[in-house]
Order: sequence, then structure tokens, then C-alpha cells
Amino acid sequence: MPLQAYGLWKATPLKWKGRASPGHGHITFADNHSHTLDAAVNIQSKSADSRLVYWLLRSATFVPANADRLLSLPLGFHPQSGPSSLALDFVRQGFLSLESGILLSHSKSPGGQPGDILSYLDPIMQNAIAKKAAIFIFGEPYEGKDGIHDVHMNQGNGGGWANDNGTYQDGGILLHFPDDGHWEGVFLAFAIQVYKTDDRGYPVGDDTFAELLTKGGGGGGTGPKPGEPEEKGQVVIEAALVNPYGPDDKPTRGEGETVYLLNKGTEEVVLEGWRLENGQSGKEVLGKGIVIAGLSKKATKVPGMALSNKGGSIILKDGSGKVVHQVKYTKEQAGREGVLVYFGQK
Repeated sequence: MPLQAYGLWKATPLKWKGRASPGHGHITFADNHSHTLDAAVNIQSKSADSRLVYWLLRSATFVPANADRLLSLPLGFHPQSGPSSLALDFVRQGFLSLESGILLSHSKSPGGQPGDILSYLDPIMQNAIAKKAAIFIFGEPYEGKDGIHDVHMNQGNGGGWANDNGTYQDGGILLHFPDDGHWEGVFLAFAIQVYKTDDRGYPVGDDTFAELLTKGGGGGGTGPKPGEPEEKGQVVIEAALVNPYGPDDKPTRGEGETVYLLNKGTEEVVLEGWRLENGQSGKEVLGKGIVIAGLSKKATKVPGMALSNKGGSIILKDGSGKVVHQVKYTKEQAGREGVLVYFGQK
């Protein structure tokens, strides 16, 4: 049967802990009451394939279809039901390009680098807290009404989770930033979920997200912008934290300058001896034992090369010195403290 109390919670995010409990990150948030509330956000699946699928919608043109209705809501939980409501449906509403999702693991990579999914969620959530964004969390409330879970796709399930299937009841997170009015959307699904569903939300066929994104070279929507070089390999520069909070060499919150690499292929790539450059004199050579698994991401700190807040280039070269991928960013993109700059996102 579908979720019994699906809806959205409009609130203010106060705290984010990426590893607060096994398999979940947790958002502490507040609405119009004096007490704080909790949202559980999956960072892994309990199935044999523990990976998640991740979409981030963040661009100058991204605005939710019901933005005005969302902004007019008072703080608090609001039940939703059906296509005429504010409910989300990944399959039917067309706001997500399902084949552009990225498969993400939850585990820490060699060398103690952050887990793939948290490398992306951490700066997004920390920035939302710092900027006092309005958060809209879609899912099902806890039984005690003191928080919300199921903040992920809630259809296309098999096995023990089939009873949760339904249409217009998918979870997700929307953020609205008061400083400039822009929106961001974070959406999650499980790699084992089937991406085609019937009018009850049950799987049609057995093609999972894992199969869809593997066939498509790992998904992504991460190609270079017009006028930039096309990637010559499967490893590309997907994003960068160009302007961390505080001084670049001594960030006051979270990580320092970081480049995020994405392996769009299915095979592991050894990155030892590869290097990142800033188009000037700075470079960061990747050390011994550094690898990036197939269909995976890696966060790489770059203390050896400055990422200018006035705009610049980031170049990835392989061990022989050949350019694998190159991206550019503007002064405007670098102007937001603590915000990831994404390359090739539509």
C-alpha cells in the first residue's frame, strides 16, 4: 500500500550530521514550534547493492513548478496527495532526467577521503544552514510526528519494500535561499529500484537504476559546456569547492578547496601520478594508491594549487601529461562561499 501520511515539511534547517546513525544522515530543523525536529536522509540502502542514485538541480534557471505555492505555505507539515497537490513523482512529472542520475556509494574511499555521497551532501546542507534557507522536506512523518523519513523515491520497489509503492509520494529536498532567491533540489533513489512503474507505483519490468546508469556510461549530465574541450576519458571534473568559508588556506567550516572527480566508466581507474592544474603555476599531483572506482566520485583536496575567486580553469591530466578534462568557472560562480560549482549541469 502507499505511504499513509505523505506530505512536506516547510522549515528552517539548523544542523546536519552526515553519519548521525547507521545508513542515514540527519537534518535537525525547526518550524513554528519551539522544539526541534529531525529528518532522516538515507546515505545507503539495506539491500545487497547499497548504492544510491543522486540528482542535484541547481542552476540559474531551476525553479520548482509550484514555487509560489511552496513559498506561500506557513511553516509546518502539510499532507499532500495526488497530481493536483504539491506531491513529487520522479517518473511522471518530468522535472528529473532519470538517466542523468549518478550512482554513489556511502563508504569512505582509500586514504580517508569523505564518502562519495557525503562529499556532496555535506557542503549543500552546510551552506543551506549558513544562509538560513527555507527547506521543504518531502516524505512521511515519524509515528510520533517529531520528524520525517522516506526522503527518497517511494515507487519501483520490490521485495520487502513493495508495500511502500505508490504514485505522487516521492521524497526529496527543496531549498530556497533568501539572499538571491535561487532554488536547489536534492533527490535520491536506490540503485535497486526499477525506474518504470505502473499507475500504482509498482515496477514495470525489471530494469533498475543500476542497470540504466551502467548502460548509459554512469549517467551524469556532466559533459563540458559549449566551447570547452570534450573529455578524452571516462574521468571528468564534475564540481569544485572554489570558495570555502573563511580564508582559503584556513577554512572556518568544513573542507578547504576541493575538486570532485567523476568516473563515468564502469572500470576502476588508477589516478596515481595524475595531476590537477589551475592553468597557471599551481598543480596537485595525486599520490600513491589513489584510485577511483567505476561509476563513482572522489573528492580531492588541492592545497598545491589555488582556485582563484576571480574565475579560472581546472585541468585534469593523466600520468603522461595528456589533458583528460578541462573546465572553466566565472567570478560570479566563485563568489558564493561554501557552494559547489558544478560543471556541465543543465
